[in-house]
Amino acid sequence: MIEYQNVSLTCKVNGPILKNLTFDIQEGEFFVLIGPSGSGKTTTLKLINRLIEQTDGDIRIQGKRLKDFDLRELRLETGYVLQQIALFPNMTVAENIALIPEMKGLNKEETLKKSRQLLTKVGLDPDSYLDRLPKDLSGGEKQRIGILRAIIANPKVLLMDEPFSALDPISKGQLQDLIKDLHEEFKMTTVFVTHDMDEAVKLADRICLMRAGEVVQLGTPDELRNQPANDFVVEFMKNRGGA
Repeated sequence: MIEYQNVSLTCKVNGPILKNLTFDIQEGEFFVLIGPSGSGKTTTLKLINRLIEQTDGDIRIQGKRLKDFDLRELRLETGYVLQQIALFPNMTVAENIALIPEMKGLNKEETLKKSRQLLTKVGLDPDSYLDRLPKDLSGGEKQRIGILRAIIANPKVLLMDEPFSALDPISKGQLQDLIKDLHEEFKMTTVFVTHDMDEAVKLADRICLMRAGEVVQLGTPDELRNQPANDFVVEFMKNRGGA
């Protein structure tokens, strides 16, 4: 589905950021990028929707090079959920959720019907929430709406950049369960960045552990737990609660 082929990123000021990344993300997979601060995990994710451009190598989606995609089309087909809950404050819940379908020219009545279905699925009563503004929502409710906005138009890829790290433990656990259920239902190819190994182990089909812009180990949670590549993996698993 997504292939990184000898991908590197070098900054004139800071030098190498990513170093010769070569791996694939399979269609329908929940793929987690994890590592300490400065490891390059968020940068690696942002290459997929070309918020950042690599300096060397190629990234392909279903065999097509990213640089050959129309940028607007690429981003409309890529759902994106951030840590900072980026709902438009002057737009209602309904308007926020319908933003991407509207940009893609989808039927408004169908979008509203699907919005109601998705709100119900994530435990929010459509009659109560559709006309609310973001200021009237809790942090967990805002992030639920952000997730729905990202998935309602059936993106080929869903990118999630530490989406739950600012939430309280109860809301975080609820949203982890929610995104796991949504992934199992819709089978979206999901790339998820976190610094929390417990979260990675709970969600991931495979985990890509990074350090200093390189892949240290890529494998299933069980493989990282039971067949660590080196002492760094052992310590990271232990210190983040993944062991």
